Amino acid sequence: MIDSKAKTLTPKSLIFALSTIHALFTFGALLFTIIVFMIADKVVLEFAKDKSIFVYIVPIVSMISYFGSNFFFNKQLANIVQSKSLKDKLGPYLQACVVRFTFLEGVAILSTIAYSLNNHIFYLVISLFLILYLFKLRPTKKKVMSDLKLTLADQQFFQKEHWQTK
Repeated sequence: MIDSKAKTLTPKSLIFALSTIHALFTFGALLFTIIVFMIADKVVLEFAKDKSIFVYIVPIVSMISYFGSNFFFNKQLANIVQSKSLKDKLGPYLQACVVRFTFLEGVAILSTIAYSLNNHIFYLVISLFLILYLFKLRPTKKKVMSDLKLTLADQQFFQKEHWQTK
């Protein structure tokens, strides 16, 4: 028998799921970056010694990922806000956030891989900036309510349901 409660996304379960997913993406990328940095032999600071194509690819892909993730998220958010009920907004919002996190984590890992191949600090700095931005996107109850532009009744339900203990 399938439990129907498991399929229903509530404000409390949304915040828990978003926080868990966000933490996994953020700390996964951070841990990978730290490990790669620790096993690196040396650090290169001069661009003259780095003849890799990554010098061009990593910054361009990072900018595309940063702006693209924000553009995609805002476009999805515009569609979500038009939904009538709070329940109809939660699932698509979760999906939009996960895609946004994925864009940023993927490029942070790409930048870390470029660092591991070339030992150039430039790639590590880009990776750390992306991880910091990803950390800044930490989901909170206030951010979710603001993003979804909830009505007063939905805000009250969201707050009441989120803090309700069972």
